[in-house]
Order: sequence, then structure tokens, then C-alpha cells
Amino acid sequence: MATMIRTWLGLAALGAGIVHLAVAAGAPLVATLLLSLIGALEVAWGVTALAREQVPVPRIALAGAVLAVAGWVVVLLLGAGAMSHMAGMSSGAGIALPVLPMLGAAALDLACAASLAVVVRRGRPAVVRQPGVWPYLGGVVAGAAVVAGITSACLGATPVGALAMQSMDMGH
Repeated sequence: MATMIRTWLGLAALGAGIVHLAVAAGAPLVATLLLSLIGALEVAWGVTALAREQVPVPRIALAGAVLAVAGWVVVLLLGAGAMSHMAGMSSGAGIALPVLPMLGAAALDLACAASLAVVVRRGRPAVVRQPGVWPYLGGVVAGAAVVAGITSACLGATPVGALAMQSMDMGH
């Protein structure tokens, strides 16, 4: 089911990229630049994965997914260290990023990394089995539902998402 895995990878990368772009909209300048780059690369890779018959640049994508998660963990640790060291006063080393959206994007990136590790380990199959129409459609719907659920919850927890919810409440 290489086609199904490639499709799920594309959907997960799109979801993570959209979340990273949404978080970038409310982040400090350096974080905005990094998250915008990461998000744009994830969206571009996700679209490419959906459009191609093979997983595009799996080793580079694996490294990128792992680096995105590792970068967030470093930011988290720096923020926690600054908070505990200065009794709540930031030393400027920590960058405040919303935890829920970043956790959701990290989960999507880790799912991509795990799947890509399997793809890289197995290598290219001689013959790619194409799933039937109905199993493929069922798999796409299931994968899209999971990614949409995670992405929607994450987008609602970003500063931009909170602002959108406030403006909707004021409209009623």
C-alpha cells in the first residue's frame, strides 16, 4: 500500500505545515521566519507527495521532520530553563509558542518521520501495488479526517485562531 502511505504522508505534511504557518503569524520575528520556512516547506512537500507516484526525497523529508520536532523541543527546554532560572522572568532565551498547536504539528511530523523511516529502510519496491478504488477512498477519508481533526484543533488554539473565534462571537 505504498500509494496509501504516500497519501497519508502528504496529508500529514500539509496539516503540520498549515499549523506551523498559523503559529508563525503570532510569533516573535525570528520564530516567524523559521516557522514560515518550515511550514512552507512542509506544504510544498505535502502537495508534491500527493501529486507524485513515489515519496519525494524521503531521506531529506525524514531529516526535516525530525529537525522540526527537535527544534521545538529545544525552544521548549530553553523556555522552561529561563522560567525556572529567573523565577518566572524571561531571560530572552525562551520563545513563547503556543503548546497545543506545536504539539499537534509535532505529532504530525513524528508520524511522517516514522513512516518515512520505514520507507527509507525498505527502499524502492520493484512494483508498486495500487490499491482498489474503494479501499483507497476509504483510506483517504480516514487519513483526512484524522489530519483535519488535529489541524483544526491546533488552528483554533493559535493566537490567530483565538482572534477569529472572538470576532465570530462578536458578530452574533
